[in-house]
Amino acid sequence: MHRMGGIFHRIREWMLDHAYWVTLGAVMTVIAASALYTRGLERQAAGVQAAANAPEVAESAAPQPEATLVPLATLAPLSLHSSLQPGGTTVWPVSGGVIRDFDGEMPVLWEALDCVQLHAAVDLAGEEGEKVRCVMDGTVSGTVRDELWGWRVAVAQTDGQQAVYAGLAACDVTAGQNVTRGQTIGTLLERIPCEAELGTHLHLELTREGQRRDPADILPDQPKGTQT
Repeated sequence: MHRMGGIFHRIREWMLDHAYWVTLGAVMTVIAASALYTRGLERQAAGVQAAANAPEVAESAAPQPEATLVPLATLAPLSLHSSLQPGGTTVWPVSGGVIRDFDGEMPVLWEALDCVQLHAAVDLAGEEGEKVRCVMDGTVSGTVRDELWGWRVAVAQTDGQQAVYAGLAACDVTAGQNVTRGQTIGTLLERIPCEAELGTHLHLELTREGQRRDPADILPDQPKGTQT
């Protein structure tokens, strides 16, 4: 006990000798604790304010598949069949007249091919290099070139029929292109190899649902002064 009392006595004397520093340390400790406490209150208040001002978040809807834009086909202007509006929907395609008629029943002699077969088309006289005009509005369904016919251009017409222009030296249109009556689709070849005996001309075919039709049925009256 005497030893413990001695220790307390020495501590007491040390504190009395260093009272200034002890007091200063206590004050600094209180100030630091107050600052920490105040900062904690400020952070808490800021968190509450932010929560109050936060915008309301709506429940997100399930993602929808992205729409696919499908381009619409551009159609040539619709026109009436020539039988309903005579002379108003078709044009004569070349400068000359008919030099061989349509004959879907009686075979004819094809001298250049040295054979007899049907002639399911009309042949119209023309001049080498002259422009071939589209008979009726439509869309080019195909173009092809071969040794017997030169260039051939198929046009799906607005009347539901398909016209084929054969005997072209050059083709001025492409598949899928919209064409209008009177528009140039190509130029005439000097001679069509498989119909060389007829000279320079346009070979014009017409079909509906695969059946051969007489192109003369949709052509306007033959222009006056056309060569034959």
